[in-house]
Amino acid sequence: MSYDEKLESEATALPKPDMEAGRVADADMATVARGYKIGPITLPAYRSPLAQTIMIAFVCFLVVGMFNVIASLGGAGQVDATTSDNANIVLYSVFAGLGLVSGSICNYLGPKITLAIGGVGYALFAASFWSFNHTKNDGFVLFAGAACGFSAAFLWTAEGTMLMSYPTEDQKGRYISLFWVIWSMGAVIGSIIPTVENWSNVTSGSVNDGTYIALFILMLCGSIVALFLVHPSKVVRDDGTKVYVVQHASMLQELKNVVKSIRMEPWIILFFPYSFAGLWYGTYQSNDFNGYFFNVRTRSFNAIWYNVAQMVSAGLFGLFLDIKYFKRRTRAILGWIIMFVTLNAVLIGGIWPLRASDRNTSVAHPLDVQDSAAGGYIALYFFYGFIDGAWQCYAYWIMGTLSNDPLILSMYGAFYKVFGAVGSAIVASLDAQKKSYVDMFGSYWGLTAGAMIIMLPLVLKRVTNTSIVVENEATMVGAGGGQGALAVGVNAEVEGEELAKEKSP
Repeated sequence: MSYDEKLESEATALPKPDMEAGRVADADMATVARGYKIGPITLPAYRSPLAQTIMIAFVCFLVVGMFNVIASLGGAGQVDATTSDNANIVLYSVFAGLGLVSGSICNYLGPKITLAIGGVGYALFAASFWSFNHTKNDGFVLFAGAACGFSAAFLWTAEGTMLMSYPTEDQKGRYISLFWVIWSMGAVIGSIIPTVENWSNVTSGSVNDGTYIALFILMLCGSIVALFLVHPSKVVRDDGTKVYVVQHASMLQELKNVVKSIRMEPWIILFFPYSFAGLWYGTYQSNDFNGYFFNVRTRSFNAIWYNVAQMVSAGLFGLFLDIKYFKRRTRAILGWIIMFVTLNAVLIGGIWPLRASDRNTSVAHPLDVQDSAAGGYIALYFFYGFIDGAWQCYAYWIMGTLSNDPLILSMYGAFYKVFGAVGSAIVASLDAQKKSYVDMFGSYWGLTAGAMIIMLPLVLKRVTNTSIVVENEATMVGAGGGQGALAVGVNAEVEGEELAKEKSP
């Protein structure tokens, strides 16, 4: 039997979905693992979706959370952001290049190995700035940026595969919210490290060695935690349905899947600008605002509140998007309105500090946390973080409403991460070229507001309350892109949600 025949045979072997219940037939049900009762508290079973989601979140808590600490310090904790900008250009370029083909590697290695590899690359990134404090070796930092981009593609592939595949439809908002809260908590707790380590530093210098060493160790611990995950095939959802594991596909097939996924859902193109803007604003917020106005200890202090804001907004917004009082389409529209109004209100507030900043002129007296004038600036940075958490949470929720099939979801997740990485590489290049703060802020506002307007027809037309199955001839084989996949043989296009559909050979 040829490889293609084998994949088709396995695809047709998938259980026929029960369209009334929105789940697979009873023959495909499995026993839901029981939790562990300790006194009045019941802990989730180890191989349950909830327990595995929490473990994945703690991997990102230790790895990506600590990376976010470095990113939110401004210039990665250095007095001049040029080295950090150049490293980010390399990092996100590599990430974007690997993002659409890393799914096949994830399927071959397995999610936990893929996550573990991701932690190593991030740790090297922290170590490179530790070295830079003493050697000023740009080359090592650039190499570490490339290694981090390589690892990031793997980490987000595995993370997205499981995060969007484990929960049932009515749990997606809560699971995404839970993931974001735990992950953001990592950045919050991690930000305490540079704050304590640099509390006596009231200059506009660089953070000390202890900051980078602590973050380096914690990132490596994230790789160790990843090794304790169970394989997705052993996970049973709360409704008794199983998570299916795709057969390994070639990288060429991965690229073909990209085209087929767009052909199956052309409206997803309207999501691309939102994806592109998803990491664009971080450079201005961190380097051109936090890194410009504040001294070292206040930059570290601000990082705590930035990440607190991410955690709070992701948690609250995720819970709102799952409220049963409103229909799902209504929640999608209300979510868009809240996002658009909040985004523009916060950026209007950003105009005043923008007028007081100049790329060619350093601040004579950097703001300190104890200065009365610093309060408004710190509050603005808090709301910058608030927007970021809500933006990311809404993106994942919208993707989840467009499909229930992990293969389709994996491609959407890939688009989101790859376009975001491309945008981040470009904006880091603009910052390295010392574009004016007005240009940086203007691009921030224009891209985010414009992306939301462009995505509005997708929200209005494709987010529905019910699943309607429509035959589609496109068949995708293997894993899909930057978020991996856990299904074989997708042959159905569904308005609002897609469900795997059996097809005769």
